[in-house]
Amino acid sequence: MRKSVLFVLLLCATVVSTAFARPQYSALFGQSCFLCHASPTGNGMRELYGSQFFGPQYLPVKPISFETLEKIKPKLSESVTIGADLRTIWLSTNTINDTTEAGLSAPLSTNTGSSAQMEGNLYIQFRPTEQFMLYLSRGVADASGRMEAYGMANLKGFKAWVKGGQFQENYGFRFADHTSYVRTGLFSGYDGGPVSSPTPPGYGVGMEVGSRILAFDLSGSFTSAQSNTPIDRDQQKRWIMRAYGQHRLPFAQKWIASLGGSWYHSPGKAADPEIGFPGKANRSVSWGGFGGIAFEGIHDMMGSGNGASNFGWLATSLLFEYDRKDWITPIIWTFPSGASPFAITSAYATGQLEIMAYQGIWIRAAYDWMDNAETSSIGGEAERTSLGVASYVLPWVEVSVLHRLYSASPVPGSTVQQARNKSQVEAQLHVFF
Repeated sequence: MRKSVLFVLLLCATVVSTAFARPQYSALFGQSCFLCHASPTGNGMRELYGSQFFGPQYLPVKPISFETLEKIKPKLSESVTIGADLRTIWLSTNTINDTTEAGLSAPLSTNTGSSAQMEGNLYIQFRPTEQFMLYLSRGVADASGRMEAYGMANLKGFKAWVKGGQFQENYGFRFADHTSYVRTGLFSGYDGGPVSSPTPPGYGVGMEVGSRILAFDLSGSFTSAQSNTPIDRDQQKRWIMRAYGQHRLPFAQKWIASLGGSWYHSPGKAADPEIGFPGKANRSVSWGGFGGIAFEGIHDMMGSGNGASNFGWLATSLLFEYDRKDWITPIIWTFPSGASPFAITSAYATGQLEIMAYQGIWIRAAYDWMDNAETSSIGGEAERTSLGVASYVLPWVEVSVLHRLYSASPVPGSTVQQARNKSQVEAQLHVFF
């Protein structure tokens, strides 16, 4: 029975495209994460290797048995497979300004706590042949652009793929935390605030191509920015290119280094009489680098020899990304609300550290920083420090708790007091399959 399951998983892994997915696990294995995800750029639906082997075997405190896996079949037929991501969040934020000269926040109040269904995506994949796939992802937040619907062809002889439809665009690291400054700042006016709502980054309608050349994954896309209306009303176009490579260090075989770069260009918008936008008033250009170092860990210690786990004790990934963005606005206009945007030159950075303390239990730390110092309509400089723990308590179930400290400078020209060390506690329940 075990041999039959492994054969199916191996066969599944050979028919998907070259790509990557959650960057921490990709860094730890030194492999592209196409083995786990249906999309060649990672994220979203998992292939059988991800949902029936990597997820329930490598991640939880106690791996699932192969006998149990035989009873759980995400494949409805030879051509149709389903999956899901359900993420519920509880968030409590201290919204009171500093109360001491040291700049420490007031005690965290449960009165500010709230719960939300952060993610509720259902996936379906129809693969009539090994070279072609139709994909649909629907979630609880479709109005904000969190929907994917595309077709994809694998050009196996060239180690390449072509995707057409609506999809999440491929820029930098796709950190699981969508509030990371490098994910939100590039595609919206998010100021990094502890209670503000970031826009989901980078969903577009168009075409994407990619390939693996030597040790590098390459991709490029041309899209129209997805909006809440089915028609591309503002005619905003986006070009995005990305290159990423990983290499196991020859002098230290348990260490893996990675490095990549991204480029994004949005030429401008057409006129929109509904909001008084005259057209041809702005264009955005951004570029950045990302990479990291990872350690496989010490095997057969602290539960790391439990079942099929390939993570060793103290397995560590340290990833970073730095991006710059020029948002050029030569024409000043006024919205009906009265806001008047100006030119923006901004920078964003995120660093994330993960260490496996015990099989299925991870210590997580992160640092986010952004600088919009030349902006008159959104905050100047902000930073956020995070520390917490996550555990895959059961197969396909992740629970995490995180504490954050947030500081920001006031909006240029504003008399509002600077925020220093505001506290935020976040708890998440993530069920995936």
